[in-house]
Amino acid sequence: MFLRFVSILALALVAATVVDARVKVTVFYEHLCPDSIRWISNQLAPNYNALRNHIDLEFIPFGKARSINGGQSFECQHGPLECEGNRIQSCVLNQLPDQDRQVSYVTCQMSFDADPRGWECTFRSGVDLVSTQNCVEGVQGVQLQLEAERRTQQIPLTFVPSFAFNDQFDQELNQLAFQDFPAALCRVDSSIAGCQ
Repeated sequence: MFLRFVSILALALVAATVVDARVKVTVFYEHLCPDSIRWISNQLAPNYNALRNHIDLEFIPFGKARSINGGQSFECQHGPLECEGNRIQSCVLNQLPDQDRQVSYVTCQMSFDADPRGWECTFRSGVDLVSTQNCVEGVQGVQLQLEAERRTQQIPLTFVPSFAFNDQFDQELNQLAFQDFPAALCRVDSSIAGCQ
């Protein structure tokens, strides 16, 4: 009787592990980058609902920016407004508790029609605006951007957006993800529903 219980428990644990197995996808992007906006609009947004139970997304809004003097200031590829937007996105994402809300926010913000300063989508996300403003203007926003810089420097970033799958960067997979995100996920994990 005890052995049967242990066997059933072991099978249940294996089944739970299989169900919970997700591909971790880290997205390295920039606030005002046209290619980042296109990828989110054309690859992430239309495919997210079908893939949401198979992926753990992490957004790193930094791209080709760089810190100056340990974060006293930042220099961004698309200018100061992008630096401000990267910081706003870091602060908002830090406050959003789940992936669905993060994707909803990023999809709102990373649109050619979005408020370039980033506050309209911040308001829509439902985060506390006072806390967000304090983060953006304070030490926390700087720390979040320094951490985004550190994480971005862990990959050989030559193009934005770029992607890491399960904390690994592969150039061929990166290029495929930019053109066909579901195909890249299928290459990483062929057990995802819809993969052949």
